[in-house]
Amino acid sequence: MSRIGKKKYKFNVIRFLGFLVMPLISGALLGVLGCYFYRTALLNEIDSEVLTEVTIEYGHPITLDCFFTTVPPNTKFITNVDAIDTGMLASYDIAIDCGGHVVHSILNVVDCTAPVGKPVPVEMYTGEAPAPETLVDSIFDLTEVTCSYAEGDPDLSKGGHFDIGVKLTDRNGNYSIVEVPFYVKKDTKAPEIYGTHDIDVMVGTESIAYREGIIVKDDYAENPVLEIDNTQVNLSCVGDYPLVFRARDDVNNVTEVTVTVHVIVIANAEESSAVSQAYIDEAYRMAREINAQILSESDNDIVKTMKIFYWVHKNISFILSTPAYGNWAVAAINTFTKRYSSCYGTWAVCKAMMDVEGIENLCVIRDRKNSWENIHYWALVKLNGEWYHCDAQKYFDGYTSKGYFCFMMTDSEIKNAPTNHNFAGDKYPPRSTTSVQSYINVYQGKILSGFPYKDD
Repeated sequence: MSRIGKKKYKFNVIRFLGFLVMPLISGALLGVLGCYFYRTALLNEIDSEVLTEVTIEYGHPITLDCFFTTVPPNTKFITNVDAIDTGMLASYDIAIDCGGHVVHSILNVVDCTAPVGKPVPVEMYTGEAPAPETLVDSIFDLTEVTCSYAEGDPDLSKGGHFDIGVKLTDRNGNYSIVEVPFYVKKDTKAPEIYGTHDIDVMVGTESIAYREGIIVKDDYAENPVLEIDNTQVNLSCVGDYPLVFRARDDVNNVTEVTVTVHVIVIANAEESSAVSQAYIDEAYRMAREINAQILSESDNDIVKTMKIFYWVHKNISFILSTPAYGNWAVAAINTFTKRYSSCYGTWAVCKAMMDVEGIENLCVIRDRKNSWENIHYWALVKLNGEWYHCDAQKYFDGYTSKGYFCFMMTDSEIKNAPTNHNFAGDKYPPRSTTSVQSYINVYQGKILSGFPYKDD
């Protein structure tokens, strides 16, 4: 082959190889470039999705979605997050593998949640504010919480209804305000003492039941304190001595009532106003004998009292003129014995019979508007949790010949009953306004079925 022919042949081969190889090389280069740009774009996208700094709440679990706006595929933690205690406030460098691409994020564990709690409503008297930690219940937070008044110690010198803010602050400075309802009672009224009276006693008597028949009531305090000062009383020496009854409520409001103890020599018991323990014991002994005949162990106080007043109503005749005994025990003994008396003796035997059964009672005395009016006595008895008027004296209703007596009457009912039952209401405990007359048969001395007994 000529030289020219060889050159032409070589040129053609080169051209052929150029046409064949160059596209392959170009394609490979383009492919490499395409992969490079694709991976670069993918990594850029991953980097744009990852959060370089993350904050989570105290105690919150650590998950991948905390670190990405959208979690890339094939993503997993490199850092062992299970070993991180999110109950500790701290910062951590978190490494994450995103399909072979490692990214880092700073994890900050913080506490931004305020404590919560429930208010404990307060009912109190004016005075010093209670400790704030006693005013909120069911407090919840992951750290220790302190309680304080939101606006400093409140002024509780005035009464009324209002809310007081209690501030709950946790260890990290987060706080909330709980509004606690307050009812502050401005108590300036002292207790009232009922049943005080002068006392006649025989010289040489060892002791006196000063508290007998004394009742103390207060508008706020459930159990006002009764103090009896008998330090000036000398039972071994004839004379007149002051006896002081002192009632005190929860905020130190005080009422004092002073009566006189007359220590005397008894010449004739029936003509004396002295009540010795011997007479009281005898009156109670006679009362127990009657009660044993008419009462049952299963009877409640209402049934017992009804039977007592019915027995007295049926068995004690009324006469207007009887000796002025001057004390209930002597009057009761004489009435039990003779089976007749004025209203004083009628009341006295009722008292004796109720006392030995532990039934609380007081004597009510007619409030005489005119000097010519006779004195009348009847009983206030605490039944079914309230005070009611009871009078065993025989009355007639004007329509039948059957006599009846007054039992468990309200103020309005006793004032509408026969004879004058006017009385000074402020001298006695508050009486019931609930009528029970439809459940009572005073002609037969029975409590009818359906009586509205209160729960104990």
